[in-house]
Amino acid sequence: MSVVASNGIDSLPDSLISQILLWLPTKDSVKTSVLSSRWRNLWLDVPGLELDLTFLTPSSSKSAAINNLLDRFMEPRLQKLKIKYDDSNNVSRFGSSKLIATVINRGVEHLDVESFSILPRDFMPLDIYKSKTLVSLKLAYVGMSSPGYVVSLPCLKIMQLENIKCRKRDPLIIENLISGCPVLEDLNLCWDGGYNQLPVLRVRSQSLKRFCVRSSPLSISRSKEYAVEIDAPRLEYINFRDKNTRIVVAKNMSSLFMIDIDAKFNVEKMKKGTISDFLDRVSGVRHMIISQPTLEVLLPYFKHGLASKFRNLSRLEATFCNVLLQRFPDFLESFPKLKHLTLYLVYMKELEPENLELTNVPTCLLSTLECVEIKEVITRNNQRTVLKQWHKKTIWMEAVRYILENSLLLKKLILCFSPKTIKVSKMSKSLATFTKRSPKCEVFIRWTSLSKST
Repeated sequence: MSVVASNGIDSLPDSLISQILLWLPTKDSVKTSVLSSRWRNLWLDVPGLELDLTFLTPSSSKSAAINNLLDRFMEPRLQKLKIKYDDSNNVSRFGSSKLIATVINRGVEHLDVESFSILPRDFMPLDIYKSKTLVSLKLAYVGMSSPGYVVSLPCLKIMQLENIKCRKRDPLIIENLISGCPVLEDLNLCWDGGYNQLPVLRVRSQSLKRFCVRSSPLSISRSKEYAVEIDAPRLEYINFRDKNTRIVVAKNMSSLFMIDIDAKFNVEKMKKGTISDFLDRVSGVRHMIISQPTLEVLLPYFKHGLASKFRNLSRLEATFCNVLLQRFPDFLESFPKLKHLTLYLVYMKELEPENLELTNVPTCLLSTLECVEIKEVITRNNQRTVLKQWHKKTIWMEAVRYILENSLLLKKLILCFSPKTIKVSKMSKSLATFTKRSPKCEVFIRWTSLSKST
């Protein structure tokens, strides 16, 4: 009995097997040809093709072999194409641009193109702007030109653009591409602001549900700041991981459920009230993740009542260094219905306060907070000095005491620290001296594995 027969796969029809093989890289689906005589040519009927031409040196024989393979796969309609190449390696010998244009015109549904050239010479064919069948589009390190006509991608739901180089640095190419997708639901951008010099990134969509934007690691040293303007009434999730974002203008955020933000807003270059307006627009979210750099900018607005309260927020994840912990109660006052809090603690030697005095008790501690997780983020500096800097552990334990002694409905407190921190702070003994305001509260101590470089 053959291996495939014993597993029951051989009893499946060829059409179903082809769809299963579609989820495998082409190089792996080819390997199934040795299973049995029936499987010898099944991989050729898979409606998907994955090519990696990155390290392939062009030659007449290789080019002919690749073209023959492409012709064989192009006979039926190709549902999925994934291609990687090095634009600086004379990739035109393999006809990648022609291939992309051909599969688009023949109705490809999923297209994934990645170049390994920092400055691409090969721009995407204009056919990409008028596909009637594309459902997902992923482009990385490729060039794009203005089509000169209205973009129309009626079926596109997922789009991922990474380090796209716009010809003549035209900022409207990306904006028009987004606007030409009437059913777009998921948009992911990795932006190289240094090359494109985009002053404003406008995202206008009536269908968008998820929007993620992050800065390219290649652009940190030379990128210019830019603004992001969002007008998407159905948007449910926003993720900002962009150090070059100067300002975020949000409109029509009534459907927003979750926001994850790590951006350094340049307050000095903003108009008065811009930050307050942004916070007001997103104040209906139920789940928020906020980084320390963003928190440093936004804390004064929370403290002085310059932003609306987040009355629907039930889950919050925030990163604090020791000096920011002093304003921890003022921050929590903006979330009167908070139920689950995850607090990430980062030690920064240059921002070490003498002591921690927490006196105000926010509404959520008295009425809604049920679960708190406190997690140490281990940095390189932290690892070197943990045994010497015991004072920071004292401050962290004061934060733990504050939560335990002021939370009326707390059910669970989870403390995730490094083994060294637990040892230096004598955590178990310290906890035994604290008064639990909530008699039902359970305390758990766990080792942490979170780390980041500083």
